[in-house]
Amino acid sequence: MRGQSSFSSLVDGGKMSTSYGSLDTSEGKNLPGAKSTVLPVTISTAVLAAIVALLIILFGGFALKVIIVVVVVVYVLTFVGFCCAAVPFASNPLLVPFIAIKMQLHVVFLVFSYAVRGFKPRFPQWTFAFELTNLMLRFTFVNYGHLVGNKNAHLLRMPFHLHGKMILKSNSRLHGTVPEKLEANGMEHMWLRDPEKKEHRIVVIHFHGGAFVVSDPLQDVELANQTHTKLKQILKEKYQIDASVDVLLANYRMAPQFVYPTAQDDCYAMYKHVLDTENISPNHVVFSGDSAGGQMTLANCMRLRDETPELKPGVVLCYSPWVDLAETGISDDATPHCLLSASFLDSSLDAYLSSVEDPNPRFKVSPINQNLKGLPPTFVQFGTVERFYEQGLRFKANADAQGVTNMELDLLENIPHDSVMLPTMVSPAAEGAIRNACAFAAKHVALILKA
Repeated sequence: MRGQSSFSSLVDGGKMSTSYGSLDTSEGKNLPGAKSTVLPVTISTAVLAAIVALLIILFGGFALKVIIVVVVVVYVLTFVGFCCAAVPFASNPLLVPFIAIKMQLHVVFLVFSYAVRGFKPRFPQWTFAFELTNLMLRFTFVNYGHLVGNKNAHLLRMPFHLHGKMILKSNSRLHGTVPEKLEANGMEHMWLRDPEKKEHRIVVIHFHGGAFVVSDPLQDVELANQTHTKLKQILKEKYQIDASVDVLLANYRMAPQFVYPTAQDDCYAMYKHVLDTENISPNHVVFSGDSAGGQMTLANCMRLRDETPELKPGVVLCYSPWVDLAETGISDDATPHCLLSASFLDSSLDAYLSSVEDPNPRFKVSPINQNLKGLPPTFVQFGTVERFYEQGLRFKANADAQGVTNMELDLLENIPHDSVMLPTMVSPAAEGAIRNACAFAAKHVALILKA
């Protein structure tokens, strides 16, 4: 295991204990698949075949022609959809249909692999929908990530925005929040407001991931609403605190159009905007961030600690934070179940850090290399099969070595990078991951509110 000596104290006999249980961290373990779905798949296939046969018997050749036409139309529409998905990964528009065909063939390969395993996901914690989504993302980033990180980054932002916009109203209704658009610092942000005004109030500011180049604040609509619901619920049920919880999905400018430290400064400016306009104490604010957003969350906490310690937020929640930007040389084959690829990360960082003249800019901006003392209570979460897993262990080991006692590491067994990035209906670990983070936040927020 890389870097074993730096974090061996965290691991005991291949097991790691956290506040949320003990899990196996051994490498190379071949875990059995989840419960087989061969019976329901067989039944569904048999029923469909029976319906088709019945239609042909009743209506003869006409029914067969209709079925063929329907199949062709469905395929054409599917192919158009794949072409749209392939646009950000093409260096030339003429290559789009060929990339779309490759993507379709890879879907067929994944479905075939699933069938060969007896219709079982790769890990007990996965579902087929999650496996298909995660490994298709991996396929595109491994093969075309070098384009996304710089040349085509802007093309991969709109799909995230549209997804969030599509679910914004319905998901907010489900969780009882009120969406409120905010124009600030020359950008558009989104509040998910709590309509109930309680004596106590918490504000969560979330910074999205995307390797500093892609994604959109609205991608995390469900994460924000889940955070609102779970944090509010845990405070009330476990600590008897009735509180309002507002969540801000903060925007920031991205590379390659805007390079370091623009994004980091934008996040800092949004925090100051919240303090200036929301009439809330800094220690009633929770910082939240995933992946690159987690890196900026930690970096800004360090800035606040050094410049204005009285303005530090109350709690920090980091989902798969990118804490070691200097980590290189990890082959994609070393993390075969993670969507992130070396080419995507390297090209993204090259674009983001192009303004840094320091001979080792990645070392300079990596939270893992900084003083970790004096930060707010910090929750960091990683999946055990993700690319950032080992740097997460080293980050916690560094904190322990520095005498930090208010940092908690949560590991999600057999889960790849950033489990909260995908909707809960796709990512089986997302809801539990958010619940763990909110439990940590509630524990520390309760101490503040009761003080």
